[in-house]
Amino acid sequence: MQREGLAPAPRGIVSKLSVIFCLLVSLGFPGNFELVYGERVGKLMEYGAFFAQILLILFSSASSWQDIELIRLDRRYAVLYLYAALMLAESMLVTAYPSEQLITCLRLLVTLLFVIWLTDKYSLDEILELFALAQGVFVLVTVLFMLRHGGLAYESGATYNRALCGLYPSKNACATELVFGIIVNVLLIRRKYRQRALTARWLALLFAQGLLLILCQATGALVTAAICVFVLLMPGKVRLPLGLIYIAVNILFLFAMLTLMPLFERTIIALGKDATLTGRIPIWNRIIEVMMEHKTLTGYGYGMFWRDSEATRLIQSVFSMRKNTFLATLTTGAHNVVLEAWLNSGLIGVAALFIAMLHSFRFVRDMEEETYRFCLTVMAFLTVNGLTERCLGGNYDYKMVAVFLAMALGCAAAPKQRALRAGPEGREAEA
Repeated sequence: MQREGLAPAPRGIVSKLSVIFCLLVSLGFPGNFELVYGERVGKLMEYGAFFAQILLILFSSASSWQDIELIRLDRRYAVLYLYAALMLAESMLVTAYPSEQLITCLRLLVTLLFVIWLTDKYSLDEILELFALAQGVFVLVTVLFMLRHGGLAYESGATYNRALCGLYPSKNACATELVFGIIVNVLLIRRKYRQRALTARWLALLFAQGLLLILCQATGALVTAAICVFVLLMPGKVRLPLGLIYIAVNILFLFAMLTLMPLFERTIIALGKDATLTGRIPIWNRIIEVMMEHKTLTGYGYGMFWRDSEATRLIQSVFSMRKNTFLATLTTGAHNVVLEAWLNSGLIGVAALFIAMLHSFRFVRDMEEETYRFCLTVMAFLTVNGLTERCLGGNYDYKMVAVFLAMALGCAAAPKQRALRAGPEGREAEA
């Protein structure tokens, strides 16, 4: 059922397939297929999705060519527009690679506009189904890749052997994507079951993702999945301040790991455990040292720190003598969402993200139950994943789509709730 106030959604099969294609690319397709068919395939998919998003927004914005608009600003989403504009302006001022920076920020902006378009055109039920269909295709091509290119679909390490990495470069990244797919799948199954419209295909997809997740041998992803399932089963009447909890958990976790963990290092080692979180704590300490001395407020430009060889060298130089560890050649991120945001957009960017979240979820107590449950589960997933993995540093990946979608759904509730509180006269004014 379509939410009240939504514009008519484009029902053509081409529009639906285009949305599924855009979501499929955000999930990580074609991924490791690039190792077989070359990087051109990946670029073709990425830019294909980019232009497909623009065309979807353009051709659904008006009934005639003269009325077409790419950006139709809606005051409900003002905080999201301001966040994207700030990332663009600040990044262009500090970046050492202006052309690449402009492309990165424009792709982030188009992703945001696409998500707002989805929020306005489709109901939550429809969005979940489109995401689940994209995930179904992703699982299918992952299985095909495993069968056809088995040597590239698995990886081995010091503590594991032949763990599935699928279309991703590592087993942890693959497992994280599968956890997200399972979350979407479970939310959709829950909705379909309540509507008496549940079909076997969604249960089959859930089963397939569960098997693939086990093959990944990723303990962290299993813990994340367990936490998200627990959150999903929480009573709907219990409403949590999502933005505030996200901020508090991230800050308190970093504080605890950097101050309390060293105090118990000997005890942890005696128990046979790694007191550095697989090398993360030394990296975090070095990042803090670097950012306290270089571009503390502004960072190096959204999504650009790890592309800047001079900036990356500031981190790697300290670990250059550790030849037997990944620390000497680390090029994949800060493994923490707050530190990643600090590297790319400085304290200004971190503050902007936090403020945008607080503002977006200010009406969380008045959300419809299913909308709140979706936002709660997505934010729980992003919170847990962002503590020790790279998160919210991309410009079109599924994590950015997910956080923008949750925030857009939160923003969309604002005018309706203001009208309800204002009484009959206020409702007439909003209408």
